[in-house]
Amino acid sequence: MMNNLVNVSLPDLTAIQMDTPVLYLDPRVLDYFLVFNMVVCGTIGILGICGNVINILIFYRQGYNDSVNITLTSLALSDTGALLTLQVFHVMINPWFPQTDLDINARDLVMMVSFYPHNYFIRVCGFVTAFASLERCICVVSPLRVKRIINTKTAIAINFFIFIFTALNLVPPYYIGYLDWVVFPNTNRSIVTVIYRQNPYVVFYVSYIITDLLAPYATFLIILISTSIIAVKLKNQAKWRQTMVKSATNISSKEKKTVVMLSTISIVFVVCLIPQSTILTAMSFVPDLSYGGRYFDVTTLGYCVSYLSETVLSSVNILVYLRMSQKYKEHFLLIFKLDGLS
Repeated sequence: MMNNLVNVSLPDLTAIQMDTPVLYLDPRVLDYFLVFNMVVCGTIGILGICGNVINILIFYRQGYNDSVNITLTSLALSDTGALLTLQVFHVMINPWFPQTDLDINARDLVMMVSFYPHNYFIRVCGFVTAFASLERCICVVSPLRVKRIINTKTAIAINFFIFIFTALNLVPPYYIGYLDWVVFPNTNRSIVTVIYRQNPYVVFYVSYIITDLLAPYATFLIILISTSIIAVKLKNQAKWRQTMVKSATNISSKEKKTVVMLSTISIVFVVCLIPQSTILTAMSFVPDLSYGGRYFDVTTLGYCVSYLSETVLSSVNILVYLRMSQKYKEHFLLIFKLDGLS
């Protein structure tokens, strides 16, 4: 992937050189998927943004005495950011955008204003979901100690740390790349494009390994282990209750519903992020799939599928809450004056 970055005649600067593409896809097919994503993902994304705003409002009305509401608010904020940046992507990457004849290199610019910020919010979403899974796992395994281990102050601190720590992912791409006017002699025209500093190869490589491979798979591992432990523990408790009376150490029905709800969110997260992880893993083995590579049209098609699933991921939580949380549903109906219809 790093070999796609080559020096240009500009002093002390580096730019991405697009190799001659080997088009495995008919350009019309790719355009169809890009338009489809713009319409479908755009519509779902707008609804998802509205849904996440409603989520934040309801959790605020419920109060933050419960650490779960703090974590779910963080999740709604990261989902909103992911959807907003995707909206920008779909607008700038659609087949008609080049016809606007703006003095910008849209494919470069979209990396800086959409691709990297979107990945940041998706990583935040992953870490927050992993934290929620781990918290509920502790609740199931040690219900009497969970409030001492993770209280509201701890939840605020951890969620705040996630947003700040994950922002470090943005330092490498924005340090080695910046927007500037470049004169192209063949067209005698100045265009805003991304300029890369000299010798960015090591920085790109290390950043890619950490942010695009280790981070997502680490969150997957935490979520899957925590969810598996929760499932086994709840199953054992159900069997135990058939022969013994309820014990004070068992989690309450309310806590159990919360555990199931958060486990559902975790499973949805893993399923919807599989396409992105598949693409990133494939790019690590086939450098020509990366931006600037000969087979980047295949990657673009893959991202059409990935961004559709990520749009669903960041939009679907409101439906999960309405289906699985009676308290959330009551506040939702009150906000929209529908309490008489419940």
